[in-house]
Amino acid sequence: MSGVLILGAGGHAKVIADILMCRGILVRGFLDDDRKFWGETRLGLPVLGAIDLFPEYEPEGLIIGVGDNSLRRRVARLLNPHADGLLRNAIHPKATVAESVQMGKGVVVCAGAVINPDAILGNHVIVNTAATVDHDCAINDFAHIAPGVHLGGGVMVGEGTFLGIGSSVIPGVRIGDWAIVGAGSVVIRDLPAKSKAFGVPANPLE
Repeated sequence: MSGVLILGAGGHAKVIADILMCRGILVRGFLDDDRKFWGETRLGLPVLGAIDLFPEYEPEGLIIGVGDNSLRRRVARLLNPHADGLLRNAIHPKATVAESVQMGKGVVVCAGAVINPDAILGNHVIVNTAATVDHDCAINDFAHIAPGVHLGGGVMVGEGTFLGIGSSVIPGVRIGDWAIVGAGSVVIRDLPAKSKAFGVPANPLE
């Protein structure tokens, strides 16, 4: 028994495990560098030990189960080159994904999400519960689209950007790398890299 290993053992990791099990994919368990989790279970699956132990289990696949964008990137960078070929996507069977959508590796699309034609999702992107990504959007590596977010057509979301719960972005807006958009905000104009924007309309903090 090999199955898929989930790297991380927090709440987002449980969501990924549930997605995989809903698809009938065997999940071997979780790996996490926090020793306090070792020996515990999540959804009946064991937390087996540290992340760097993954080769010992000869997994069929790996998915990084970390919701924090910077930590997810850190885990990805720690993996050896052999791991790149093991990275898998987790797409919930109750998500709607157009056939023309392009996806990288390690992508997670949760229940109720809708991703429309010709959208592009980079590596290790999260499109969380009931979020919508309209046509021709581009979401770059390590970005996290939180639950209930709505992106209009042609939106560009930069690397590592976090869009908070229930936020919205009008069509054609560009959001720079590693920006943060607060929950419930409405983005009506471009936002620079590393900015933090909140409100209706969303304005960057000075």
